[in-house]
Amino acid sequence: MKNLKKVLFIVVFILIAFVGGMFFANKQTEPEITSTLIQNRIEQASDLVTTKYHYAKVGKFENSLSLNGWSIPLTNKNFILTFEGEIQLGTDLSKAKVDIKDSTIYVTVDKPTVISNSIDESSIEVYDETKNIFNPISVNDYKKFAVEQKETALSEAKKKGLMKTAQENTKKSVKEIISIIPDTDEYTIEVAFKEIGRAS
Repeated sequence: MKNLKKVLFIVVFILIAFVGGMFFANKQTEPEITSTLIQNRIEQASDLVTTKYHYAKVGKFENSLSLNGWSIPLTNKNFILTFEGEIQLGTDLSKAKVDIKDSTIYVTVDKPTVISNSIDESSIEVYDETKNIFNPISVNDYKKFAVEQKETALSEAKKKGLMKTAQENTKKSVKEIISIIPDTDEYTIEVAFKEIGRAS
C-alpha cells in the first residue's frame, strides 16, 4: 500500500512538472508586445499599395502652327484618343513610428502618395486622326498628350476623394498587419498620419 502511494505521488509530481513546464514553455514562446516588435512587423510590409484607381478616358488633341501668336490656316491637326489607366497609391511603412501607452497602440505613418500612374497601352485607340502635310502628327504628340491626360485623370481622382480613400485603406491595412500578432486583440490600435514638414 505504501509503495502504491509512493508511485501515485511520483506520477502526480511528474504530471504537475510536465504541465508546468508546458505552460512555462508556451509563455516563453509568446511574443512580448513591444513597440519594436510591432514596428518590425509593419516595416516588413515595405511599400504598401493601399488603393488602386482605374480610369477610362476620352481626350481630344488639337494643334496648329502659329506665327506671332496667330494660327496659320490649313495647319491644324487633331486626333481623339480613348484609353484606360490605373493609379496606385501607397505608404512607405519603413518610416512608421510606434508607441504603446497602457492598452493602446499608436502608429504614425506617412500619408499615402502616388506610386504609379500608368496607361494600358493595349487599350489605346485613335479616332479622327488628321493627315496634314504642313503639320503632321508625330509620336511626340501622342506621348505629350498621354502625359497630360494622366495628370488630368489624377487631378479628377483627387477631386473625387481618392486621397481620403487611400488614407482610410492605409489605416485598415496597418491594423490588419498588427492584428496578426498574438495578444494584440487586447489593445486598441490608433493610426495617424505625419504632418508635412514635421520630423518623425
